[in-house]
Amino acid sequence: MKLTNTTIKAMDYEKANNKADLRFDDDLRGFGVRVYPSGRKSFFVSYRNKSGTKKRHTIGDFGLFTPTKARGLAQDILAGVRQGSDPQTDRQEKRQEDTFAELAERYLEYAKDRKRSYRSDAQRMRDHVLPSLGPKKLSEISLHQLQTIHTSVKKKLSPATANRVAALIKHVFTMAGKWSLITENPARHLTMFPEPPPRDIVVSPEDCRKLIDACDKDDNIFAGALFKLAMFTGRRVGELLNAKWEHVDLDTGVLTLPQTKAGERQFVYLNEAAEAVLRNLPHLAGTPYIIAGSVPGKPLNFYRRAWKRILKRAELDYFPPHGLRHNYASTLVAAGVPIEQVGHLLGHKNIETTRKYAHHRPDHLRKASEVFSDVIDFKEEQKKRGG
Repeated sequence: MKLTNTTIKAMDYEKANNKADLRFDDDLRGFGVRVYPSGRKSFFVSYRNKSGTKKRHTIGDFGLFTPTKARGLAQDILAGVRQGSDPQTDRQEKRQEDTFAELAERYLEYAKDRKRSYRSDAQRMRDHVLPSLGPKKLSEISLHQLQTIHTSVKKKLSPATANRVAALIKHVFTMAGKWSLITENPARHLTMFPEPPPRDIVVSPEDCRKLIDACDKDDNIFAGALFKLAMFTGRRVGELLNAKWEHVDLDTGVLTLPQTKAGERQFVYLNEAAEAVLRNLPHLAGTPYIIAGSVPGKPLNFYRRAWKRILKRAELDYFPPHGLRHNYASTLVAAGVPIEQVGHLLGHKNIETTRKYAHHRPDHLRKASEVFSDVIDFKEEQKKRGG
């Protein structure tokens, strides 16, 4: 018979002992309906794969699919079989395929001891990526879905933050390819948003004193010490958070950083102000970290909250804590310290990196510009001319 709404509705289960009751369509070979003892009916395709094994692939229940729709799907499936595909095997493999959540777990475990950005990666994964991609099979994830996440983060936060999330996604899928979990990388063509140039952050001596006073008045002495050390040494906040008392030598005025962003051991040469911060900071029992946190054995967490609190007390507009590093560099350059020495103090391997940090202050550029008029004695010439 030809499978139609009328013929299928008239079907009753005619087998015994729950045996499969299969009714085939006369027009399309291999296309049929299975009738169950409960009265349920579902469309299927029967075929032989390229090795000659006979298989049956379920399309879906009658009612959810019309005979016409099911017949069209059956034709597509059978056309694929003739090209060598095996839909039943493909379905079983897909059931066994990893979800993105499983890939993310594997990636973070891999990154835990290999990437200094592990904590940031875990936070970005949790907040921005897993809510959308977590339950999806890897083969179901498309470039468009990744672009949607990328754009969403940009709208909520910033192009820079969105690009950090995109870079994480690209790296995760690159590792998935290396682990043979995917054959096609959906993130391969994920492109970054243009980012605005970094803002020149210059903190005047007066504002520096306001910040120091606000740090000293903060309820958390370790948070205050963190930002004062960042101001006085120009080192990254993350490096200072991971610094331990065992690496401090106040006799020589050196703080050793065993592991930095540059991937090497570096030395922080402590000036008098930085030494004073360390001398006045208590050593908390049970933690090796200089900047101790509320959790025993761990450094300070949620330091950005403290930074916002300190800026508010100092009555200063918001700028990121990293701005203290920029200000340190530009202050030294303005004071005439050679840029090579500034780069060494900042821990830069490449002098070009230092140039990005060492912004020239407008007031010093104006003074430099005045040199020209001084050379030609412009003011004296103006006096002679009655100007």
